[in-house]
Amino acid sequence: MRYLYNAPESSLDKRYLYHWAILQTALEKTAPKYGPSVMQPAEFMTEKRQTAELRDATGKLTVMYLGTTPEMEQTLVPIRIPVDKNLGGYCVFLIRTENQKRFDAVKSLDDLRKFKIGLGQGWIDVDILRANRFEVVTASCYDCLFEMMENKRSDLALRAAVEVIDEYEARKAAMPDISIESNLILYYPMPMYFWFSKTDEGRRLAARAEEGMRMMIADGTYDRIFAQYQGAKIQRLKLKDRKIFRLDNPLLGPETPLQDKQLWFDPATYQ
Repeated sequence: MRYLYNAPESSLDKRYLYHWAILQTALEKTAPKYGPSVMQPAEFMTEKRQTAELRDATGKLTVMYLGTTPEMEQTLVPIRIPVDKNLGGYCVFLIRTENQKRFDAVKSLDDLRKFKIGLGQGWIDVDILRANRFEVVTASCYDCLFEMMENKRSDLALRAAVEVIDEYEARKAAMPDISIESNLILYYPMPMYFWFSKTDEGRRLAARAEEGMRMMIADGTYDRIFAQYQGAKIQRLKLKDRKIFRLDNPLLGPETPLQDKQLWFDPATYQ
């Protein structure tokens, strides 16, 4: 059983190490039942192309990690377990250090709407932010996102709590004027799922991965891997102490497992 996933976008791109570790462990858990498996990086693809490759079942990609949209819910097979427990829905800002005082003055969503938010072109988050009346500036590539903010074309790079520390550490020497904003979180529910083709093989790959993930949740392996990769980030960012501004996500479908609290991270209750 071959799980071909999207390659990193650059040598500095470490966003998905945790997510593929979750999938790899799920496959190991299910080896006695399903037999051997292989995980291999494919070539790098944009989110739009990844979706198209899976939808058309070309075989160039067999698993994708991405947020949900109504169209994808209809054309692909999701495992409805938020892979990162929706920690990625807690967004922290990379900013130019000189602007920290402007962010210190933010008291409301309308205050936040005065800032130009940088996101990647074609990202699902762009539609969510624009639906909530934010001004979004899009970057044509991953590394361009940070250059755009540094060059004052945007006021902040909106980054998931799971990503921002690694991104800052990788760039602070080359970009000494940037920092992680100190006090705020912009939150929206955006479960990031593993997705598969709507074919017999795609459903088989999905069934195995879901079975393994649920075994991990039941025996505590899932929480241990989450803590291994994310625990220090959660503590360093002091997520529990930040002011949270909450947004609606108009792209969520009715099958989103919002009521299953064990699947969702909450900074107020995380130990």
